[in-house]
Amino acid sequence: MSLRHTFFVVLAVFFLVACAPPPAEEPGVDLVAEAQAVRDASAAWLMAAQARDAATMDGLFAANITTISDGEILEGLAAVQASREEEWASRPDATVDWTTTDVGVAASGDLAYERGQWTSDPDGAGEAPEEHGEYLTVWKKIDGQWKALYDAGTVVKAEEGAEDED
Repeated sequence: MSLRHTFFVVLAVFFLVACAPPPAEEPGVDLVAEAQAVRDASAAWLMAAQARDAATMDGLFAANITTISDGEILEGLAAVQASREEEWASRPDATVDWTTTDVGVAASGDLAYERGQWTSDPDGAGEAPEEHGEYLTVWKKIDGQWKALYDAGTVVKAEEGAEDED
């Protein structure tokens, strides 16, 4: 093969490579599926809370979880566990329920937020009034699993006169 012929073959290969489409990128994050996974993790947390299943709840928390609730800040899994055990012991008939109203997932697929509303009855349909509130939870994907990293909630006071309108 002549030098000239080799030059044209190399040139043709160069142009073919240069004009070829770029390699396919890895598929992006399925934000809808990740949002559903966060909703599923929250539902598992609710079921565990209602069943008083501490082990399942702890498995849904990051080791460095921080909770903020009406003036109380707990940092770390051990603090959250101790507070929960104290609450369960002092309010054995208490009930809790929550509803997720919004979930957003970062484009990176490793952080998400969940917003919702909660209801708690301190004595399980006894004489104490129910409390209602709102919460915001920040979730982080750790080792492929969604874990609660920050959880904040507050009681929402009923508007004055709202109960009298019945």
